[in-house]
Amino acid sequence: MASNKYQTATDKLARHYFGPEVFRIILGQRKGIPAKPDPAIVYEILERTGYTPPETLYVGDSGVDMQTALRSGVESVGVSWGFRPREELVEYGAVHLADRADQIWEWIAP
Repeated sequence: MASNKYQTATDKLARHYFGPEVFRIILGQRKGIPAKPDPAIVYEILERTGYTPPETLYVGDSGVDMQTALRSGVESVGVSWGFRPREELVEYGAVHLADRADQIWEWIAP
């Protein structure tokens, strides 16, 4: 998980909404690390997990998320139930759009 919220808030929210086992890495805003849409946080997650950009699907709910995915060379899914309108996701380069969480499985390789 990559967030522009401060690290402690990101940890707390991720564990509250998703539980302790969903994300291998949870990274929020930290001193000295540029905020999204700079791709640094995605690169750090890729480095720490051993995944490559072609193996990665970035799911987000804002234009900043779509820009982050584009700048880091990973495929993006814009989710329409977030904080920004669908049009913003398209404008900022969403490769896929999901109206329901179960749709995301369509873009995850078996």
